[in-house]
Amino acid sequence: MSGLYAIGSCLFVSAQDHLVITALTKRFQAVAALDGVDLTLRRGELLTLLGPSGCGKTTLLRAVAGFNNQDSGSIAVAGRSLDGVPPHRRNFGMVFQNYAIFPHLTVADNVAYGLKARGVPRQDLRLRVAAALEKVQLGHLAQRFPDAMSGGQKQRVGLARAMVIEPELLLMDEPLSNLDAKLRIEMRGQIRLMQRELGISTLYVTHDQEEAMAISDRIAVMRGGRIEQLGTPESIYEDPETSFVADFVGGSNWLDAVLEGRSLRHGAGEPLQLPASFVLAGHPGGAVRVSLRAEDLQLAAPGAVVPALTGTVLVRSYLGRQTRLRVRLADGVEIDADVVGASPPVEGDAVRLAFSPEDIRLFDARSGARLR
Repeated sequence: MSGLYAIGSCLFVSAQDHLVITALTKRFQAVAALDGVDLTLRRGELLTLLGPSGCGKTTLLRAVAGFNNQDSGSIAVAGRSLDGVPPHRRNFGMVFQNYAIFPHLTVADNVAYGLKARGVPRQDLRLRVAAALEKVQLGHLAQRFPDAMSGGQKQRVGLARAMVIEPELLLMDEPLSNLDAKLRIEMRGQIRLMQRELGISTLYVTHDQEEAMAISDRIAVMRGGRIEQLGTPESIYEDPETSFVADFVGGSNWLDAVLEGRSLRHGAGEPLQLPASFVLAGHPGGAVRVSLRAEDLQLAAPGAVVPALTGTVLVRSYLGRQTRLRVRLADGVEIDADVVGASPPVEGDAVRLAFSPEDIRLFDARSGARLR
């Protein structure tokens, strides 16, 4: 059994579940920021809330933190209801986007702040602060003030302060968005290593799909106050359940087509017979959307009889291991292909982009639901 259940007035939770959110709703006037969200965070797991601005991910995080009171639904940690519990009594650590560290306190005093508030004895406090600063490689800067530190160092101070209190849950709200690209990559690796080492259950918010893929045990993709899909990074990328997820995570090329039995027709080209892996049980056919990722398209060998899309190269961009081609098809649709090999086509060249029918993902044109 997974999730939260009740006997009498007592709450129970399975051994692997740590945070359980049930039917959570939150409205801001006429807008449903959260619309019946159900979510379970396992013990020691790093789960990322991923989605565009306004999808509800930060509202959900703030509800867990106690900064926003939900309109209905429940939140529980380790079988203990948090409904009505103020933020300072939840024993959660939080890392903010804007660092939220005190400029008038040294690094060591910033990290010690939560321990002092909890009445930790001075000797124990010093040991725990020193250990936390060593974990984030800031022990040598313990007496420095924040104004003399870089953005990455400030964020590590915030991370040490959140973790030093040994929180029951760690909440991270877009902690890397203010850092440059190189530092973001370094910091996300550091956060992941520390989280695994300490085994702290972590709820992480970001709009950056690459960051979510790199750091997470599982990802909850959010849209319009709901969870669109929940799964491992691999399942979210390889097996998207909706057209929104396919487009938001990794990006897709989209073609409008018509499904006729087991044949797929795009434009005036020859119909494509779908492989046996597409069951399509009960689907009546008709208008569908076809998703092909850029890495699924490669240059067709001259004379090869293979499924392919024909068009003209508009833009050629060198990306190191591959070359990104922006290609305009005969019907005016523009798609991207990441091709490998020497001497890729140049702008203005006609190309045939081959693909495997197994790499196609089909979605209902109206609902966006995956067709399998």
